[in-house]
Amino acid sequence: MRLMFVCAGNTCRSAMAEVIFKQMADIDVFSSGIVAVTGDRPSKNTLEVCRNHGIDISSHKATYFKDSNIGEMDLVLTFEQFHKEKLKIYYPNLKIYTIKEFIGEYPVDISDPFGGDIKVYDACFCEVCRCLKKVRLKLQPSEG
Repeated sequence: MRLMFVCAGNTCRSAMAEVIFKQMADIDVFSSGIVAVTGDRPSKNTLEVCRNHGIDISSHKATYFKDSNIGEMDLVLTFEQFHKEKLKIYYPNLKIYTIKEFIGEYPVDISDPFGGDIKVYDACFCEVCRCLKKVRLKLQPSEG
């Protein structure tokens, strides 16, 4: 199983999701962004909030989706409907859902914390964690 998380810049949400989900599930996990600059580092607040939750994300480097291995994925999960729609243009045959759509929650967007303070980032981190637990259960129900 190969899973990719996609957001806008791949410096906040999808970067967090990749590192969190790698700890949750025994599958190949990747991330990218639809407007990412390949090689960009995580935002300062992403680094801090992950560190506050015991996760080191300092080695993460952003990847623009067209520079990624997205075409090889079994499943792509996005953070916003817009990301899903954009990717469907380029990869109409891939299984692409928003994270919340995949787990049956609405509305389907997870807000971008970029530019917010550490409380906004922490709230995003917690929402991502909560959703990813449901993703893991859906993908690997026997490990409940």
